Amino acid sequence: MIERSNKSNADALWARLQEETVKSEKAMRDHSQQIVNATTNFMSKELNAMFEKTVKKEVSAIVPAIARAVTPAIEKTISSAITESFQRGLGDKAVNQLDRSVNSKIEASIPRHIQTQFQTSAIPVLQEALKSGLEASLIPSFERLCKTMLEQVDTALEKGIAEHTNAAQQRFEAGHSQLAHTLKETITSTSSVTQALSRELAESQRNRSGVLTGGSDPSVTQVSKGPVATLLEKVEAPMDPTAQLSRLVSEGKYEESFTSALQRSDVSIVSWLCAQVDLHRLLAMNPLPLSQGVLLSLLQQLACDISKDTSRKLGWMTDVVTAINPSDQMIVVHARRIFEQVYQILHHQLNAPGSDVSAIRLIMHVLNSMLMGCK
Repeated sequence: MIERSNKSNADALWARLQEETVKSEKAMRDHSQQIVNATTNFMSKELNAMFEKTVKKEVSAIVPAIARAVTPAIEKTISSAITESFQRGLGDKAVNQLDRSVNSKIEASIPRHIQTQFQTSAIPVLQEALKSGLEASLIPSFERLCKTMLEQVDTALEKGIAEHTNAAQQRFEAGHSQLAHTLKETITSTSSVTQALSRELAESQRNRSGVLTGGSDPSVTQVSKGPVATLLEKVEAPMDPTAQLSRLVSEGKYEESFTSALQRSDVSIVSWLCAQVDLHRLLAMNPLPLSQGVLLSLLQQLACDISKDTSRKLGWMTDVVTAINPSDQMIVVHARRIFEQVYQILHHQLNAPGSDVSAIRLIMHVLNSMLMGCK
């Protein structure tokens, strides 16, 4: 159950990461499309206007130069034609000849001078103006657009990584908080379960004593209550617990000794008692000297402090869990909840350094089988 939960959490986190990746890729494509659109708009609108303005400016600067270059040739041609005409004589014939001569000279010389001046002066100037215009306007605009796009992509990636980091940290903290809550709930519920089992044990002992002594006689009932009351008084008496437990163990009263130790809700006392008896041999007896309620409570308290003296406690828990009958009417009400608590504690203990992984997995496997059989 815990593994399925972890797997579902990991799948959800992976799905969210893929979703964020898709969003980032979509944002990058949108930014790239914006850059292309901006570049296209610049090329179609601003570049044409800039080119036209540059051409007009350069042409206005070139025309006077062409005029200065052409004017001497025209003046020379006109003066030579006039001189030749006057030398040959004045008259209508001379005037007509002068007109034709001037026109032919002008028509032959002006196009040639204009073409020469345009090729030598205008074209290099236009090329240089176009180059400087592109370098001054288009390239800086393109660089600014690329820089803006890269900054936005970097911001989006940093934001996504930060969100994933925070989510992972929150999941990690939530897992530890859940473990602490489980341990606290286990410790607080131990006393109530132990008290309930103690009452059931006392009632069972009274019933047995009543059956053995003949049942309904009030005097017999009064006598049968004596040992139970004495036992409970001894359990509650403020005396050295180890001395009392040693006495009970030496007398072979294992049920009473473990009940007394468990009622104190002190894991160190329980561990001491387990160390004093051969728990493996004890639980191999037939019939069992410990009731199912005592075994269930013993399993719960040993798991509460599993981080200390781990190897010995895992051995005791293995012996105890194999001796528990989850269908026993004495523990059927509390069994499932306690099995789940112990399972979660052992699952977190798997990652602890120096843990006996094989022993933990064996106990978890047995608990899982019992949980599947519990109603």
